[in-house]
Amino acid sequence: MDMTLLQHPVVKGALAGFVTAALVDFAAFRSWDDFGDVKTYNWNTALFRWVQGIVVGALTALGIGAAA
Repeated sequence: MDMTLLQHPVVKGALAGFVTAALVDFAAFRSWDDFGDVKTYNWNTALFRWVQGIVVGALTALGIGAAA
């Protein structure tokens, strides 16, 4: 894998956005009582937030975030 790709600002922004969105869900993960809560968790909403984080992070790295 070409590690220079990871140094690109857009990739860094997308990764930062993903991590931020995942950290939001981490609080929900910590509140689970048992492994059965995995089945009742709203994964569609979580996935949507993660994708939003990736897109917003990438756009911010491009400088478009300031105009949105």
